[in-house]
Amino acid sequence: MKYLQQQLKDKKGKIVWLASYPKSGNTWFRCFISALFTGEVDLAKLKTDGIFSNRQLFDRISNIDSRLLTDREVRSMIPEIYIDHAKTLPQLAFVKVHDAYILNDLKKPIFPKEISHKVVYLVRNPLDVVGSFAHHNASSIPQTINLMNNPQGYLAGPVEGLNINLQFRQLMLDWSGHVKSWTEQKEIEVILVRYEDMLNDTFATFRRIVDALEIEASDKEVQQAIDLTSFSKLKAQEEDKGFKEKNIKAENFFRSGKTNQYETELTVQQINRIKKRHLDVMSQLNYTI
Repeated sequence: MKYLQQQLKDKKGKIVWLASYPKSGNTWFRCFISALFTGEVDLAKLKTDGIFSNRQLFDRISNIDSRLLTDREVRSMIPEIYIDHAKTLPQLAFVKVHDAYILNDLKKPIFPKEISHKVVYLVRNPLDVVGSFAHHNASSIPQTINLMNNPQGYLAGPVEGLNINLQFRQLMLDWSGHVKSWTEQKEIEVILVRYEDMLNDTFATFRRIVDALEIEASDKEVQQAIDLTSFSKLKAQEEDKGFKEKNIKAENFFRSGKTNQYETELTVQQINRIKKRHLDVMSQLNYTI
């Protein structure tokens, strides 16, 4: 364990972006990382490093009340904010991201290459994302499909017209646009991970990610972290202690952890709406029905 933790310190000042469209395995992977480096998982104290859209971090480093800024102004400033933030990092950081990979008005990527170690891009069949995302947001299936098909789709908009969320509004694009924004950019190396492979070929998939991140961990350490973060254990912990990342309107965060749920959750018409919009990218990822 000490050797694993030393490896994090050896990469101080760098960030691994844990990027995904919502409900694609990001939380599970963050739990795995926490378990790998600490030997335990506590949903109340995940040992990763927050979310990219963290308003409080931006305000602290910039000494500006970001509620007074537009989204475009925030995006123009945020690369430098994270460059400054990275200088204070005592070890390799793992930062959750739901934003698409885009350029700001200064024609600069909002994710600075110079502080980036790798991207772990987690992707899931969009047909299964629909039901899970709708459940998380306590919204309807049609509303969720509209968001996933919206080329200007956002997450975490203003509350009743006020820009007071703890997170910035996150431009996601539509589902295909989000995938392509990350997987087609050439600035930062991307480790592409399908949620379905995390479920169906768990050890080999997590082993591949750890190796690609240039982390030396034994097979035993990887397997122990997998065992600590089984879906049943995470769900039981949420039921016992709660989970702050659960939407207040949703019954729970961890739902079923299964694939092909869309077969009983979506109508043929709803399936076709997703396929019509996203079939090209789905096919590239071997999501075909």
